[in-house]
Amino acid sequence: MKKLLVTFTSGLAFLLAPTEAQACGPEYYEPVFVTNSHPDWPLSTFAAGRLGVVRESLRTAYLVFAYRTMMGIPTTPEEQGPLVTRWAHMHHALPAHTLEPELQRWQAARKQAAPQLPEALPELARQVNHAQSPRIQADALLRAADTATALARTWKKHPALVEEWVRNQDTVFGPCAILPEPDARLDEGVSTQHQARRRDERAYQEAASRFYCDDPAGALAAFQRIAESKDSPYRALAAYLVARTHVRQALMEKEAGDLFDAKDDAVFLSRLAEADRVLDGVLASPELRGVHGPARGLRSLVRYRLQRGAWYCELLSHVLEPGTGSALAAELGDLDLLSQMENACQGPLPAPAEALQAWLHAMKHTRYSAKPEAARRAQYDTALARWKKTAQVPWLVTALLKATPDAPGLPELLAASAKVAPASPAGVTLAYHAARLLHARGEVEAARARLDSVPAELTRDLSSTDNLLREERLAVARTLDDALRNAVSTVASYDYSGSYADPYTTAPADRPRLFNPRAVAVLEPRLTAKRMGELAAGDTLPPPLRRQLMWTAFARATVAGDDATIQAVAKRLAETEPKAKEELLALVGKPTPQERQFEAQLLLMGLPAVSARLHSGEDRLANTHPNLSLTMDVSYQRNGWCGPKPDASVPSVHFEDTPDAPDAEREWKALQDAGDSVPYFARVALAWAQAHPEDPRSPIALFRAVRASKRGCGQATREARDAFRYLHKHYGKTSWAKRTPYVY
Repeated sequence: MKKLLVTFTSGLAFLLAPTEAQACGPEYYEPVFVTNSHPDWPLSTFAAGRLGVVRESLRTAYLVFAYRTMMGIPTTPEEQGPLVTRWAHMHHALPAHTLEPELQRWQAARKQAAPQLPEALPELARQVNHAQSPRIQADALLRAADTATALARTWKKHPALVEEWVRNQDTVFGPCAILPEPDARLDEGVSTQHQARRRDERAYQEAASRFYCDDPAGALAAFQRIAESKDSPYRALAAYLVARTHVRQALMEKEAGDLFDAKDDAVFLSRLAEADRVLDGVLASPELRGVHGPARGLRSLVRYRLQRGAWYCELLSHVLEPGTGSALAAELGDLDLLSQMENACQGPLPAPAEALQAWLHAMKHTRYSAKPEAARRAQYDTALARWKKTAQVPWLVTALLKATPDAPGLPELLAASAKVAPASPAGVTLAYHAARLLHARGEVEAARARLDSVPAELTRDLSSTDNLLREERLAVARTLDDALRNAVSTVASYDYSGSYADPYTTAPADRPRLFNPRAVAVLEPRLTAKRMGELAAGDTLPPPLRRQLMWTAFARATVAGDDATIQAVAKRLAETEPKAKEELLALVGKPTPQERQFEAQLLLMGLPAVSARLHSGEDRLANTHPNLSLTMDVSYQRNGWCGPKPDASVPSVHFEDTPDAPDAEREWKALQDAGDSVPYFARVALAWAQAHPEDPRSPIALFRAVRASKRGCGQATREARDAFRYLHKHYGKTSWAKRTPYVY
């Protein structure tokens, strides 16, 4: 996924020309620190049983998978691959008809088996109703690749047979054509066993060719003959493909419209019903167990259309069965879809399915309930009762997730959760919620201990989970340094304001790390400009955040009048910001603190990218791109800063004040008094001009203050209008007044 990156190529000049305004569209990416509906990418981690913190907002497919994993139902590698693919398709992370890996595997096997043949590209899709419709599925390409490799080995002494098979397979995969008649001469000198294999391969290729060339009747007859053959290696596969042909015929004959809507289409329903009958026979035969996985997956597709409500109830049992191969992905995916339509099953369910349904209801988010607190309490009561009766981990998870600090039975739950190893599937979830509840109960040391029990390696590659734990560690930090260590979160995803965006699949190690909102709320009132500068000069923060923090330290010191920090930070910035170097060193050379502060204020007026506030998320200055302009005001982004409310409360913490706490309090008060950047700049410019009417910088300051009002925080304020009027009244003939014909 590509994030919006705005870069500019404008330098800093002391006599700044009017700041150019960059207009951006209203669509943008907003960083997300904890995903809601899905686990962290890559989804293979979740499929392998590393669940992280299980959240009630996850889609049904993920909740059910988490439930079966916490219940100890194993998921084999054979099941994990199709799961990841199905989940990726759920989030549009894979193009619908992309078969690049499978195609490459087939082409490599084909070249190895018959290197003398020219390349031939399969016709993977066809044009239907002005859209690309898939023609050849991934499993066919993989099966052909495996067969080519096997036949090249089996017929090593008969390369002509291998070449014939490859040519036939090219015909099957290519534009519809009749397979050439077999050459009888190729049987000369070939064993009876190899001749039989040649006939079996030919029969399967002919059936497949009819399947792909829209001859369902011919394909059905051909696959049925193979299925009834006792000796064909394709007997089991053909039995499954009989049902698949019925389904393909039904979907191809369906009139344009919603293929999921089977209502009032008797032919469509009858073909699916016949496929269902065939699949029942396949699944009832132990001899055909080799195709039970795909047969179950196809059955789910069929019954999704034939009997949605009843199938939803059946799926609650099927998704808990171990060792179902590729069927697990199909059945979990269809259960996810059906859960959006079906609320509950009528009539009795088998005990495991009933427990799963009850657990899903207990995990349901109560945000949209008429009485959310009452609904959550009912869910807690259910989970507590079920856990006491069964001692099953999923119910322990739900009880802790839904609990309030004063909930009856909570101490028992907390004690039980402490016995679950963090490395177990539910371990991190239980540790997180236990710490959250212990903190809320005032048991801060116990909360810290639970968080400390989770090793960093368990969460380092799970961004959402790691961010949740970091925020909780920050909330119970012993010292300001502890809080700072947990102030940065890794981007887990992005919310896109437009209509569509690809999932954020960037590797965790390569994702941006940004200040999280809770850290900003806790730290901003407690960090002095001097401390910010020291942190920015160190190596504990990522480079983008060091840049952001260094400029924030400069602006904060300027607003607060901390002359020593203004000079120290300006010198550091001069080393890293070549476009601002001249102005920064010039202000350091001014003779008095008052002069230096005004020079710093004047510089800030022309730098919309700089803020005296610490900002969470993807701030403009959390960017090390060399072409990033500090001088440009940008639509739909922060320009300057909005001051903290005078009566804004400061979040409480569990650590004592640091020695510089009085300085931090004084600076925070100065920032509150300064307010929004636009009126602050206007007041500064007006006061300086009134006190220094002959200073050539006075009209520049007024001009910059007025220009800042275009997109800065505090537009159309009395102070900006006063600066505008004073500029035109006292400096009306200057170029600065002429460049500002109106106030914004």
